[in-house]
Amino acid sequence: MANRLARIRRELSWQRRSWIRSLLGAHSEAQEHQALAAYAGLMRQAWTQRPLHPEVVAELWSDGRFRAAQVLPAFFNPSQREREGSSHHYGHDIQLKRHADLPLVGPPLPFLLEHGLKVARSSEFESPRPWARGGYLCMGELRARWLQERHGCPARSIGPWILYARPLLDAAALQELREQLGRTLLVVLAHSWDRVQRRMDLPACIEAVQTLAHQQGYTTVIWLRHWQDPTQLPLPDNWIVACNGHRSNPWFLDGLRTLLELSDALVSNAFGTHLGYAVALDRQLHWLAIEAEQDLSAMRPDQAEREQAEWRERQRLSGELQALLRADASAASLRNLLNPYWGFDRIRQPDELRQLLKRPSE
Repeated sequence: MANRLARIRRELSWQRRSWIRSLLGAHSEAQEHQALAAYAGLMRQAWTQRPLHPEVVAELWSDGRFRAAQVLPAFFNPSQREREGSSHHYGHDIQLKRHADLPLVGPPLPFLLEHGLKVARSSEFESPRPWARGGYLCMGELRARWLQERHGCPARSIGPWILYARPLLDAAALQELREQLGRTLLVVLAHSWDRVQRRMDLPACIEAVQTLAHQQGYTTVIWLRHWQDPTQLPLPDNWIVACNGHRSNPWFLDGLRTLLELSDALVSNAFGTHLGYAVALDRQLHWLAIEAEQDLSAMRPDQAEREQAEWRERQRLSGELQALLRADASAASLRNLLNPYWGFDRIRQPDELRQLLKRPSE
């Protein structure tokens, strides 16, 4: 009975919030608008300083101030723009609303937003919710089909999230910075998250990247640091360290889009979301042959089993990707391998996306 009353209270609270946002527009939810502006200030500070040092602190805006993410629960998110906390990861809700020309803080979206890559049928982000009458929004058609088959609810493929992001610098500033940096290599490695711990031989990774940069003629290396990585890394002095901040940063993907726009190529040792993002923006891929070890001992047995299945499938796909790269395969071949998971051909135009978000049942 208590759980049912709590659900009813939450439902009434969101209905009231949706009504107020629709009525008052930008004057509603001042705290959320303030949070968007605060994070925007962090991104502007990081991307306008010279020499370039786009490293955003991993802090969360909560109750009118920034708080260190390390002292908060793993999946804590103070944002109240949407019903589902993970909809705020990397600003996916903001990317969609902005692309569709909808209020950034408005009536909550009746969708579950899959905020990353899953390549195994058994993997999942969130289970269906009664309020999510639109079902799921995800990147690739294969994932959408799996969700429909598993849950019997709508699931729509909308393509790579990165294509809804916008660079933090205008075209002229991007071009000027490209000319200053020269040929640029972006490094994105496997990283830990929540209770999944990943480790690798960091000195070997650095040495391998140095060798690749020398052989391929890259004059600038940008090392993208995950917010949970150490702030002090034994990198060469002339490398640029970047960090897009905590996953709660609503402009996170705009930062990643900016990095990719500045880069000629991406190198990684992980079959992760960033690979498809680079291909979506026509960046060259390199594979770093340094294995990452995965420790799942902090997870429940059922969670660990699903994560092991996901890891095995990623390893299989990374083998196929490496074979294509060794064979100097065409860009079309790479896109064909990745397309089922990223849905490069499923990106929605603004009018189409606006209709989908406003009328999810059609």
